[in-house]
Amino acid sequence: MGMSDRRNGGGLDPIDEKLIGLLSTNARMTLTALAHAIPLSRTAVQARIAKLEREGVILGYRAVLGKPAERKKLGAVLNLVFSRRPCAPVVEMFRHWPQIEAYYSLTGPMDGLAIVKVLDSEELSQLINRLSALPGVAQVTSSVIL
Repeated sequence: MGMSDRRNGGGLDPIDEKLIGLLSTNARMTLTALAHAIPLSRTAVQARIAKLEREGVILGYRAVLGKPAERKKLGAVLNLVFSRRPCAPVVEMFRHWPQIEAYYSLTGPMDGLAIVKVLDSEELSQLINRLSALPGVAQVTSSVIL
């Protein structure tokens, strides 16, 4: 049953169709923004959405995500040297940042190695600057993964 079939049966009117169109474009629109765009009161918009949900016209809302490879395209290895001991409190300041896919403590001239994924070279540069500014981080060098 198409939109026109429902409309003829008294289900959807032009306001419902506009509301559905707005929510299809951006399901995160606030009630206030929807009310302004239609224009109806917030309460009237909320009631219409509830009715559309009850009638099964709106079945749910979802986030549409790009593939992980599309979101984070650039991989790099960061070598870190710390100026503080023990190293663990320094590592805890950045270990759970979302760009850091893996972190390894090392022996030798480097104290740590981080595998990172970022959108582009600008985000990589910002990440390196942010890491370098942390107390206890003496040096950060990077190598881009080809």
